[in-house]
Amino acid sequence: MLIRKIYELLNNMCKLVKLVIRFMHKLFRRSLIMSKLGGLELNPALGGLEIINQPATSVPQDLATAFGEINEGLLGATYVPIWVVGKQVVNGVNYYVIAKEIRATKDKDTLIVTMVINIPPVQSDGTQEKASVVKIVEEADLPTELELVFKAGTNVCGVSYTPLAYIGKQVVKGINYYFIAQAKVIYPGAEPYAAFVCINVFEGNATLQYVTPITNDLVGYAFTW
Repeated sequence: MLIRKIYELLNNMCKLVKLVIRFMHKLFRRSLIMSKLGGLELNPALGGLEIINQPATSVPQDLATAFGEINEGLLGATYVPIWVVGKQVVNGVNYYVIAKEIRATKDKDTLIVTMVINIPPVQSDGTQEKASVVKIVEEADLPTELELVFKAGTNVCGVSYTPLAYIGKQVVKGINYYFIAQAKVIYPGAEPYAAFVCINVFEGNATLQYVTPITNDLVGYAFTW
């Protein structure tokens, strides 16, 4: 009986230590990203957005409803929000979202995409049209300079990267360029994931500084502009 109680006590202590380590790891990752983004020169194309920074667990109700309507009306794929970047008042509200595209194929192939979703305004008689997709981007059309930076910086073995959005740059030792990208381990059956990518350019050389998966515990910390 005593040995059993000691075993249970040690087992509970191990669980507690694991929880503390996991919590400290999250705090470290958050503080690391936040400290690196001071003085960021934001991409002018994002200047008109009201930055929201909300994960899939906190999607605004009108946008959650919009995803339901969109998925009902589209054939061939289903879309699941990952991260709500921001919104803009344009004939109602346009939401800029990073999402997972799940295709209606045998293997349910998935992609990470950016979506602009429009939610029309409520009319004077109280009616409102259904939400619609303004555009879906599977790969960002970057300016030549940024395209070269991204390709050179993500030319690594074992993982493929596809740019989804350019966030901005920061003068450090050289220049840090920040992107949102789809990352995918080159391995059969590997799932793609959304990631925050930092590439440093110094004296003409592009180096991948770090890649941070966009997860619920990092959204709102990794992108505090």
